Amino acid sequence: MKDDSPFPFLRLLLGAACIIIIMGGIRAASPIIGPLLLGLLLAFAIVPFPKWLMVRFKFRKSAAIAMTAVAVAACGLYLLLALDLATVRIAAKLPIYEQHLAGLYQQIAVFMNSHSIVVPDLSVKGVLTPERLREISRAVIPEAGSILSNGILIALLAFLFVIEMAGDIGVKPGALAESLDYYGSDARSYVAVTAKSAGINALLNLVFLLMMGVDTPLIWAFLYFFLDFIPTLGFVIALIPPTIVTLLMFGWKRALVVAGGLILTNLIVDNVVTPIFMKHAVDVSFLEITLSLVGWAFVLGLPGAVLAIPLTLALRKFIAKNVRAPEPAPNPSG
Repeated sequence: MKDDSPFPFLRLLLGAACIIIIMGGIRAASPIIGPLLLGLLLAFAIVPFPKWLMVRFKFRKSAAIAMTAVAVAACGLYLLLALDLATVRIAAKLPIYEQHLAGLYQQIAVFMNSHSIVVPDLSVKGVLTPERLREISRAVIPEAGSILSNGILIALLAFLFVIEMAGDIGVKPGALAESLDYYGSDARSYVAVTAKSAGINALLNLVFLLMMGVDTPLIWAFLYFFLDFIPTLGFVIALIPPTIVTLLMFGWKRALVVAGGLILTNLIVDNVVTPIFMKHAVDVSFLEITLSLVGWAFVLGLPGAVLAIPLTLALRKFIAKNVRAPEPAPNPSG
């Protein structure tokens, strides 16, 4: 239909201005919106479990949600315990890391000097001492406390959403549950596919790191599982810590083997396993992934990077349902 408006460009500018204002408002409210949306994302991941309990074992809604809460709390406590034990183990090996770091620096200095490149004479002694670790801890602990409090808030919000979405069998869900189910169906499918592929990849990485003798492999496997929800960039971030630990423990040759193995497992899962799951899920192009990651990360920060694809899928469904082309005006002569 031909646009008879005398100012079509003005209408375009007005629409762009509205989008910019909305994005600015979302960015200003990101400290509130981010945890809320992360809680909703976690709820999408959790809610199949109480529904399964109600269908398979005929549990009442309250009992199914209570059992789900116990299971999630047990997993969280196990994870915190594993992180604490890994921290203690890393702290005990700091002197070994320091010695290997000094040897590595000496090898680099010899290589650079042999090629007529002047290397500053630096001492790495005292870089990884317990005193230095305590200094780092004093700076990190407040941030860790904030992360923990946000995690508890996200978990509480998630269970509020689960209570709303996990309706009793034979009872019609409420308006909010219906809206969440409709707009979040594609996002739920994407989360399920990502969780499956990330879990398989994390398990493969765990076995590989155990075979290579890398310290605290469980931590790096869990880190990969979490960061796999950040498209493309998450894998690069997860690759760095185990490679550095291997470099400090065994040298650059084994570090290259570890990095190559992790890249290989990621390529296998992305190109073999994930497409199998995606056949029954949603189709997301690489351009959509890239634009979503950049846009939502700019608006919401780190939560936006995690929520990029689910938010884009929900927005795409909202636009398809609510934004329709205007109907043509009736022809008076017809």
